[in-house]
Amino acid sequence: MVLVITLGWGLARVGFLSTPALGELNRLTYWVGLPSLLVVRIGGAEPAFDAVGGMLAVLITTTVIILALGIVVGWVWRMPARSWVTFLHGSFRGNLTFVGLPVVIYAFAGSPQASAVESAALIAFVPMVIVYNVIAVTLMQLPGQSRPLAALKRVLLGLGTNPILLATLLGMAIALLELPLPVFLDRTLSAIGQMALPLALIGIGGGLYATRVRGKRHWAAASAAIKTGFGPLVGLAVGSWLGLGSEEMRLVLIFLACPSAAAAYVLVQQMDGDTALIASTIVLSHLFALPAMVVVLALTA
Repeated sequence: MVLVITLGWGLARVGFLSTPALGELNRLTYWVGLPSLLVVRIGGAEPAFDAVGGMLAVLITTTVIILALGIVVGWVWRMPARSWVTFLHGSFRGNLTFVGLPVVIYAFAGSPQASAVESAALIAFVPMVIVYNVIAVTLMQLPGQSRPLAALKRVLLGLGTNPILLATLLGMAIALLELPLPVFLDRTLSAIGQMALPLALIGIGGGLYATRVRGKRHWAAASAAIKTGFGPLVGLAVGSWLGLGSEEMRLVLIFLACPSAAAAYVLVQQMDGDTALIASTIVLSHLFALPAMVVVLALTA
């Protein structure tokens, strides 16, 4: 996984992948590759729905604790309101689509006995994306930023047309109704889906090279560290307290170790937040997430 991300960074570094090419690569992954993969993975498995509730409990509880810590840190550092809510935004909202999903699927490659739990994690992805978006929009309104209704409308429209969410719901329907996909469709979607994971990771690497750190770097570093370091530690404690199984714990920690979501930049920009801070947080969190993911995968193997 790390080597594929490094490949993406190297291809961007030598100019083989330009910024427009990276954008098109991410579009292909987002609209075609990942949805195809999710329909096949979730639709062809018997998800452990009883595991979804436990994972969601840990993820949501951890998110609340992260927000509480972020509030304290912002108060201690006396951040301006627009920077404070941006700091919070970067510290809790993970990049589940382009990092979480590929890593989860990679983590259980060749492990058929864990396919049900993997599918449960992919199903838990849907409510977490909704929770992240609702909290994000609410936070960004607190300092009185402009255009809150326009931002909320855009978020709701984005959720309703999100191909990842729609593909997950379609996969759930296929699994629950026990409707096997026609062979030709199953093979087609599987073939298309195989490109999603490497393309997503190459896009991450290329994006790391293309984006620069700027603004209050110590604020950005703290937000990124809370997202990729403090979050998994809290999740480990909460999951152990709730008696989460080893496989479920592994998946939850992967989600919590994800870097800050790139989509956060769009919302922060639209709602007059601190764009320099969120951009730097996203870059640093991707750097911090690499060792965090390696530790999570090594400790939970």
